[in-house]
Order: sequence, then C-alpha cells, then structure tokens
Amino acid sequence: MHPGAYNLGGNDFHLAFTVDGYDEASRLHKEMGCVCYENSTMGIYFIQDPDVYWVESIPGKK
Repeated sequence: MHPGAYNLGGNDFHLAFTVDGYDEASRLHKEMGCVCYENSTMGIYFIQDPDVYWVESIPGKK
C-alpha cells in the first residue's frame, strides 16, 4: 500500500497484469469481495486497490 494519499489526476487509467493461475486468482478475489468489474467475454476482471484505483487481471499465457 502506498504510504500516503496520491492523486492520479483527472485521467482515467489503470494497471494491468498477466496472472499465472488466473482461474484460482479470480476465485480468491471474488471470495475476498474485491472484484469491482468482470468481463467474462474478454476473460478479464478488475479489482480495486485500497485507494479505489482499478487493477486489471489478464490470463497469463498457457
């Protein structure tokens, strides 16, 4: 977690990561209640960090 408040300005953007074990990570994040948006057609989902910024999870290469 970032040590202090930060402001990304008015730009809407997010971080995206490829995730090995995507299905397991998705299940865990859903159980934790931190998934804020899921697009099952595209096979991605987003979680919110403690400062309410979105982090995108993308399946790693198989």
